Amino acid sequence: MLAYKLGTLEASEALISDLYIDLRAKVNEWSAITKQTPQARMGYVGQHLVSVVTGYPGGKSGARGYDLLMDGGAYGEIKTCYRVDQLGSCNRCGAVVSSLETVCSSCGSAEINRKDDSKWLIALRNDKEFEEVVEPLRYYFVLFEFEELNNAANNNILASIWEVDPKTKGFAFCMIDYYLNIRAKSKSKAPFDLWPHSFKFLLTKPMLIYRAVIKANGTIETKIFPTLKNTEKTVLKELTEYSGARTITPASVINVIHRFFPGKDVRLTSRHDCLDLLESLRAEHHISNDDLCDAFAEEIYLPLILPHKADLPDAIKRYYEDLQ
Repeated sequence: MLAYKLGTLEASEALISDLYIDLRAKVNEWSAITKQTPQARMGYVGQHLVSVVTGYPGGKSGARGYDLLMDGGAYGEIKTCYRVDQLGSCNRCGAVVSSLETVCSSCGSAEINRKDDSKWLIALRNDKEFEEVVEPLRYYFVLFEFEELNNAANNNILASIWEVDPKTKGFAFCMIDYYLNIRAKSKSKAPFDLWPHSFKFLLTKPMLIYRAVIKANGTIETKIFPTLKNTEKTVLKELTEYSGARTITPASVINVIHRFFPGKDVRLTSRHDCLDLLESLRAEHHISNDDLCDAFAEEIYLPLILPHKADLPDAIKRYYEDLQ
């Protein structure tokens, strides 16, 4: 524990040394290796990590330009979500609680509401960025999160990287719907929120290429890494777990069922019951995760984006027969 006090000259110099001079020196050293920006922000730390894990250098540009320079002139985009140091709140008195505190500093209660509502942001600010949304060879989604959010005895942090092909229908159709429907009707033009572990994210068929456990004592246990040849696809869980997803409607689930089983009589009306039936059929008939993701993407998004087909740039339409 540091023995400095607020309001002292000694504390000011120690802070500058620890959090600026030392940090800046380390970031600059890594920037020379990864070719990523030397700015010290968590989003940029994610970029450094992706370069090290994939072996591809960055474009030295930070927020502008290509995040990752890949073989044959291809490039990648990197998004980082940092959920570790979010402020929580006390369930008893409502006071703000930092991620370092195990009890409320105001009332002493251990009933803490830990927050984990950070997400990846995908900004399409103009028609040109929309036109190029599926052009990166891969997107890389970096996530830092607690291993067990509400377990004060476990302060381990999981660092994960997923690789996504932006041409998958789950990603591309979602981005089209966002730009032509959600963003078009929004006054703020806010970026698209992609939530880790969500149904929408899993429809992109993400491949987990890296996972490490950063333990409270500072040690690191790397469990998944490309050179270990143990990367794994993150698949849809038991479908009823997504009963609360507003993206899904009973009609869309029934249409997915009819894609695999034409003419099947389905008279269910609740989203949960429809998903429960589809899950049973999925297990019984060994429906692949890829086929299921594509079917959901088509049934959910196509009705929303086909009315805007004339507004789609050829750079996107050319990849999908559904949009010709």
